[in-house]
Amino acid sequence: MGGFVPFGADKDKIAEELSGAVKFPTVTLQDGNAKGGAVFLEFQKYLEKTYPLLMSKAKKVQINGYAVIYMIDGSDKTLLPSAFLAHQDVVPALEDNWEFPPYSGEIHNGYVYGRGAQDMKAQMIASLHAMEQLLKSGAVLKRGAYFCFGHDEELRGDQGAAKIAEYLEQNNVKLEYVLDEGGAIVDGKMLGCKGKLALIGTCEKGYADIILTAESRGGHASMPKKRTALGTLSEAVMDVELSPMKSYFASPVKEMFKELAPAMPFPMKLALVNRDILSPILRFVLAKLHPVANSLIRTTFAPTQMKGANVPNTLPSVATANINVRINTGQTVEDVVKHIKAVVGRKISVSVDEGDSPASQVSSTTSNAYKNLRDTICTVFGATVAPYMFTAATDSGRYYGLTKNVYRFTPFDLNAEDGSRIHSANERMDINALAMGAEFFMTLYKNTLL
Repeated sequence: MGGFVPFGADKDKIAEELSGAVKFPTVTLQDGNAKGGAVFLEFQKYLEKTYPLLMSKAKKVQINGYAVIYMIDGSDKTLLPSAFLAHQDVVPALEDNWEFPPYSGEIHNGYVYGRGAQDMKAQMIASLHAMEQLLKSGAVLKRGAYFCFGHDEELRGDQGAAKIAEYLEQNNVKLEYVLDEGGAIVDGKMLGCKGKLALIGTCEKGYADIILTAESRGGHASMPKKRTALGTLSEAVMDVELSPMKSYFASPVKEMFKELAPAMPFPMKLALVNRDILSPILRFVLAKLHPVANSLIRTTFAPTQMKGANVPNTLPSVATANINVRINTGQTVEDVVKHIKAVVGRKISVSVDEGDSPASQVSSTTSNAYKNLRDTICTVFGATVAPYMFTAATDSGRYYGLTKNVYRFTPFDLNAEDGSRIHSANERMDINALAMGAEFFMTLYKNTLL
């Protein structure tokens, strides 16, 4: 594989393309039906107008109303196609302190502002822009390319990604690899390394919402009882926070630190080389180092919601709290429930909300697909690359029936402050990083599709 030769992404053009995409308020459909869904179809019309050459060569398949696949066949039918994922939907923009209206797509001081500018229309636009330019250059794909865009990733992908994967399986499609959002380019300091790191998600944690319920006699708030439902529940939530499950190195994390060891300072490198002997000390250090490091070595508990009475002067007879759980590879929802029950005791009811999912399979790091992805990242970004366990959930988890090579990587070098804007006010995308993302996709296409 040769050195990095940029194709020279037109920053102004790709910024305008992302700006146009952000203007469509493709908020996740909460009820899964047609109400509000027309905007997704309008958004697809925008994509088809913006990338005419790509779309002229692609077969469009509408899935379950609003999800979509754009399929470009390759000239060599012996080669399995590759799939590039993104989700059309965005979370609501409920905050009131936006610098610019959240669906304005404002371009200001080198950024595109708006809901979805990062999560994840930037990756979608970068992938399509690069393919449009590649086809304009006269390139002919040997390996097919499928662009698969769900419409409910923010609600776990049951109606979008799951239906896309089901359609492909029913049509006996097998894929060489899948690439979705996930691991990012990060400052190595959060894992004790020097320089930039690029992390490829080879798996993702399991997911569960655990509901804690406390009951007590209600009444008027002017005459509180010694133990109220909400007070008892609050103590239980605090106990869960203070009683994490035991940390351990799951197999993908062991592999990650094996790859990162050369980039680490001597004390940490020594500890990693002797990981089995020094495991307790190493896990203690990592847990204190950074929330990202801590999340890689344990199942995490995050209290996110609590509900009591509907009015402020009434004691609730029932109080509930939600603990959002991301489950480490090697543990199960049943393990989590057993642990939390032991922590909160018999006064608290523990149940699992709908939509839980186990930790995913672990994708290969010895496949040609992984090696090509790793080499492309090294070439374009000059970062130390390592596999890792993605701590959130993506649409890509639905595709393991189509390939064992499912990878999660977001090709944007962003600062921590911009990264924190995802799902928050003033979400924005750095235009220089967006253009480099297109360069990444162009290089990946040349390395794997031509």
